[in-house]
Parts: sequence; structure tokens; C-alpha cells
Amino acid sequence: MATPFADPRTGQLYFRRAIPEPLRAAFGGMRERKITLGTKDPVMAKEPFARLNAEFERDLAEARHKLAEGTLLPTPGAVVRRWCESAPTNGGLSGQQRLLLTLMELDAGVGGRFSANPKQIYPPAITGPAVNTDWNAVLDEPSRFAGIVTDVYGGEAEQVGTNWIRSLWHESGNAWHPHLLQAAERLRRFVPEAQRFSTEEIAKALLAVLDEQRPADEDFNRARLAKRRHRPNRSRLRPNMRLKQLFDEWEDGNKPRPQTALEYRASVDDFIDFAGDIPVSAIDADLLFDYRDEAARLPSTMPRADRALPFRARVEKHGGGTPKCSPATLKKRIGALQALLTYAFQQRWTASNNGVGITIIGYSKTNKNRRSLEDHELTLLFACPLFVDPRSWNSPSRISDVTIFWLFLIAATTGARLEEVGQVALADIRRDGDIVYLDISDYALLEDGEEKSVKNPESRRLVPVHANLVAIGFLAYCNALAAAGHRQLFPDLKENKVGKKTKEASQRINRIVDRYVSKDKRLVFYSLRHTFKAKGNEANLTSKTLNQICGHALVHVGEQYGSEPRIRNLYRELHRIDFSCIDWEAIRQAVSGLNWSEVLRRGKPDD
Repeated sequence: MATPFADPRTGQLYFRRAIPEPLRAAFGGMRERKITLGTKDPVMAKEPFARLNAEFERDLAEARHKLAEGTLLPTPGAVVRRWCESAPTNGGLSGQQRLLLTLMELDAGVGGRFSANPKQIYPPAITGPAVNTDWNAVLDEPSRFAGIVTDVYGGEAEQVGTNWIRSLWHESGNAWHPHLLQAAERLRRFVPEAQRFSTEEIAKALLAVLDEQRPADEDFNRARLAKRRHRPNRSRLRPNMRLKQLFDEWEDGNKPRPQTALEYRASVDDFIDFAGDIPVSAIDADLLFDYRDEAARLPSTMPRADRALPFRARVEKHGGGTPKCSPATLKKRIGALQALLTYAFQQRWTASNNGVGITIIGYSKTNKNRRSLEDHELTLLFACPLFVDPRSWNSPSRISDVTIFWLFLIAATTGARLEEVGQVALADIRRDGDIVYLDISDYALLEDGEEKSVKNPESRRLVPVHANLVAIGFLAYCNALAAAGHRQLFPDLKENKVGKKTKEASQRINRIVDRYVSKDKRLVFYSLRHTFKAKGNEANLTSKTLNQICGHALVHVGEQYGSEPRIRNLYRELHRIDFSCIDWEAIRQAVSGLNWSEVLRRGKPDD
């Protein structure tokens, strides 16, 4: 099992995995992938290591797929690395020696042009016997190669490339780039595979390898950087930074969603009320554990007016209430503080991260607090008055019954998230012949259209509208909206202070589920999404198809090939799902005589 690699010199942790030789062409010819995890703490390294390992396994799988298809072609980087890393053949130079020979050639080319006038410990190669060297001949004679290293570099191979590196630091590209092109062209002549690429492509790959092998003369560069500093060298630690200031820095750097920012700000206010406005550097693990224990005393619900009370006042008034807040709610409170403390540590504003290891008993990312609806429960839901008796559409709520009607039906037959459906514009409802579909994205088709958002990149997708919804009157409803001058599919859904449109609709919807289906707390609107996925699996739809319709990330690399949605295929597959537990005919008859324009105007049908 792969684990982080610890640098024996520094203790810095890295992601480090070897790349099988047949697959290296897909990785620019690299032998391994090595990426710093930015920490020496094994606990903090777990999350970035797991993410990088998953990405690496995905890339390996994709490379194997290409290899099997015969489409894994060498890249300029792979060709250059093979040239610079392979074993010697026919008594000639090894790859590492060929790399040094290339650096000698570059040293000789730029040696006479170097104009920065540093203290030159080693003379430029152009002053030695290498000035008229037949570089091609040296490739087959290791003794001549060793002689140049001895005569020009005093036998110290690690100094090969010194002049080239300094030229990169001080000269413009006009000075050193032509010499790089000459070295690349020579490589092209010796390596048949390289001839499929241009000299410029090989030169770019060669420069990358050279930078890896000879990044710089460290003493020289360190001195140069010191001269460039415009302020004295000082610590980045900020011992007097307060939690609200840290929150502002985190918000500015991460640009979180409004809902997330609101939750983090509330956690900051609560912690300050509990512990005082102390410096972030003074927040230790014991204080965080004490805050966790106090927050755990709060009940799961309390009157709206009391939610605005300071933290200590809420605990004093409701600390004995039951049931207590859930582990997930408690984790959200503590997790916000942990994220802020981690950010401060990553920015080197604090010397340690005391937010690590604050456990929440009973919390698990795999806790299942939702379940799908069984067929008999779907039957109950869609047989309630909302769907079979439009005369009951007389709710005083700001969110109309007709909006709730269509939100339920669209979600049940597409598995879409509530907020995704709630922000759909009429311009997002499109047609491909007889197929109607929704274009769910964060892109506004109209120049002055309302802003939209999606949960993640995979959420951008095309979703077919089920034929049963069209039969019920979905297009007639859309036409009535357009005729009334509306641009949104649900014009009565308005953004709240954190940019969400469906908060109030969600509350109404869940009350309907409680009243007509079950008071099981695991059954909520989101259960329709679970139900859709379950019914899709029962219909033997492929995971790729279900992921495309639902907007889930593609799990396997192979699923990503040809992943662009083909709406006709999705439409056909959608209709393989069995929705017969819903009495569509009863719903169709109930709304068949509706004047949708009048319903929109009055919020309910004519009596």
C-alpha cells in the first residue's frame, strides 16, 4: 500500500510513486511522480496524499488504456528523458553522461557571452579543449568524455552546466536559446523517435529536464535572491493575529460559497464568545476540546429568536435540552475552526496546527442519514392532493403549489438536486427534435440572465425531461411562463442572503413528505435522488449513464472516454427506468383542464 515518502534530510513528506517503463510516455517520460505534500505531519499528509494517489491511479489507468489501444505515443518529454536516462549501449555513454555532455556543449556555447561577471570558480568550457570538440565523437568514447570533465571542470562533474545556469539567470533568451536549439537538433539526429517532433518541441522538453537535473548553483542563486529582497528577512509568524482577521484572510484567499462563509463566520463568533478574542497562536488543543464539549450540550433545535443569542447564552438557556445536536452538526462547528487553523499553519502564520486531531464521537463521513423511497412510498407521495387535486392549490406560502408540483416531478424523474432545478431558466429548456431537455450549468445563456452555480464541474450536464412530464403539460407550463414575461422556470424562488433559492421550498417539500408518506427523518426531498439512482440500477443502466444524468463524478477512468452526453442515448436510457408505481394517468387527468396562465396569475386554478 502506498504511503508518503519522508525525505531523510529534511523530514518533508512527499507523494512519490514509480511509473512503469511502458507507461512513461504518458507522463512525459518521467520515471516517477514526486510532489511535496507541504507538511512533515503524517496526519496532515493523509488527505493530500490520498487525493494525489487517486489522481495517479487514474492517470495510470488511462495510460494503460491507451497502451492497450495502441494510442500511447511518445511525447517530446519521453523521448528526451529516455535519451538522458537510459543505460549505455555499445560501449558508449550512459544517459546521465549524455545529459552532462549536453550541458558541456551549452557551457561552451554561452561561456563567452556571460556578462554578469560573478566570481567564476570554474572557467567556462569555451576556454578549454572543448572549444573545438567533436561532440558526436565523444558519444562513443567515454574516455574522451572523462578527459573533458577533468580538464575543464577539475574532475567535478557536479559543476558541469555552471555557465549555462548562470546565463539563464542573467541573459535574455536571445543569448542562450539558439544554443539550446543546436543541442536539440543534435539530439534529433541521433534519436529516430525525436524526428517526429520539431526542434523547438525537443528544445522545450530538453530545457525541462535540464532544469530538473541542474536547477541552479545554490550558493550563487541564494546570494542573488538576497540582493533582490526589498525587505529584511523576517519571520512570517503573526503571533498577534486574531480569529476574525484569520477568517477574513481565509475568505479572501479561498473565495468560499456564501453558505460556507456564513457558517464559518458563525463558528468564529461562537468561539470568541466562549474563549474571548485571544490571538490565534494562543488557541491550543485543550481549549478546542473544551469548546467542543460545550457545543455538544446544545439541542438539535431551538426557537428562531434564540438562535441569535451569543454562544454562552444559548448554552445556558438550552444546554439541558434534548435531543442533542447531531455529530454532523457538531463536526461542522469544529471543522470550521480546524480549517481556519490549518490555513494559518499552511501560510506560516502559526508555528503549529493545534486543530489536528479534534475528534467528534459518533461522526463519520459514511453515516447514512438518507434513504431512498420504496415504490409504495412513491405511490403515496404522488397520490397526495398536490398531484391529483389541483383545486387544493391554495397555500398562503410565498412558494406556490405549482412550483412545488413541478419540483417534485422533475426531481423524481431526473435525480437532479433541488437547487439545480430551482435555478433553471427558461432559456435552459431546450429541444432536440421531439426530445425536451434541461441544460444544467453555471452558464447564463442570456447576457442579463440570473447567476447560477453548480455543486462541482461534473454537475454541468444535459438532462432529458421524461415523456410523462411532457404529457402532463410541462411545455404548456413553460409557454405560459414565457407569455407572462418570466425568464425563470420557477419565478417565485428568490435568492436568500447566502445565494440559495430553494431553502423555503425545501421546508415545504419536506413537510409534504412527512404528512403524506412518513415521518421517517431519513426521508426528505433528497431521497428522490437516491431513489432515482436505485431505480436506475434496477433497470441495469450503466453507472456511466446514471452519473451523466445525475451529475455525479465518473468513478473509473474508462468511463471518462466519450463522456460527453449524447442526449438521445440518455433519453432512451431514462425511459428504461420503471416509474409505473406513480399513477401518471391520474395526474394527467387532474391537470388536463388547467389554464396554466391563469394558475400562474392567481397561484391556483379556477374554481
